[in-house]
Amino acid sequence: MIGLSYEDIVAKIVEVSKKSEDEIKSRVKEKLAKLSGLISTEGAAHIVANELGVDLIEIVRKTGLKISKLNAGMRGICAVGKVVNIYGVRTFKKENREGKVASFLIGDETGSIKTVLWDTNQISLVENGSIKENVIVRLTDGYIRDNNGFKEFHLSNRSEIKLNPEGVTIDSVASSQPTLQRKEVKDVKQGDFVSVFGTIVQIFEPRFYEACPDCGKKIIGPCAEHGSVVPKPTPVLNFYLDDGTGTIRTVAFRENVYSVLGVDEQRLMNAQNNGASFEDLKKDVLGRQIMVAGRINKNEMFERLEMAVNKVSEIDPAALANNIVSEIQQHDV
Repeated sequence: MIGLSYEDIVAKIVEVSKKSEDEIKSRVKEKLAKLSGLISTEGAAHIVANELGVDLIEIVRKTGLKISKLNAGMRGICAVGKVVNIYGVRTFKKENREGKVASFLIGDETGSIKTVLWDTNQISLVENGSIKENVIVRLTDGYIRDNNGFKEFHLSNRSEIKLNPEGVTIDSVASSQPTLQRKEVKDVKQGDFVSVFGTIVQIFEPRFYEACPDCGKKIIGPCAEHGSVVPKPTPVLNFYLDDGTGTIRTVAFRENVYSVLGVDEQRLMNAQNNGASFEDLKKDVLGRQIMVAGRINKNEMFERLEMAVNKVSEIDPAALANNIVSEIQQHDV
């Protein structure tokens, strides 16, 4: 329910209530017998926790979840991890707004997750070197977002960062970032994180949604992170990519749309605002050869695999051919 397994819940109850593990598990079995078929083991454990005055939600908020338990949509979350990579600070300017955003990767023994900072006071911890590799951080009151299949831990100005919290050690860090594989379309499977080289054979006119100009999140009304903002029209582009072994429908968002179309943001927005036909731009794009990297998802409605892109690169076909020949020669040696 809140990212805790049955064993995790029992351990928390034992820790707070001071009752034995056997007694707690016995109570859970009684609940399961009484509500047979109507509740899960975890649900029964939650009931026992409530009866004993153990507030699991508050415990999770204070002590945090293991990184592997973090799921998109969670809010008010605490997590503890060791900083394993600093992505740095970048500035952005959106219409009449400008600011900074910082990000870094943290991990524990269960996995790793990208952490994103929007608050200037928090960002200063990266700028002055307080947040650096091997520092342990406790992140409080954050929320988990999905970014093209990758989970991200975002902090707001209400969140807190504690450096090297007392009594906390993390000896090893496991990676939960997927490994990028080079695959042909005919070989991709649901859940793969792959790169595919192909030709754009069909493309549809971009659609636009209203997004926060700071964090890029789709909004209706105020942004949950940045409050009242002027929404920014943000593009979504669908196209078909053919690599000779098959064709796959592919979707790109935000900056990747401009990369696929080969235009900058201003040109696309001018065309959109002036009601210009997409056909002229479409002619320039059809037949373009690109390398895309992203996640393979299953479209349940149409029973087909699709690709959500998180990176677009133009590739020199001659250079690609030379690389393939080199790989074949190495394999034959």
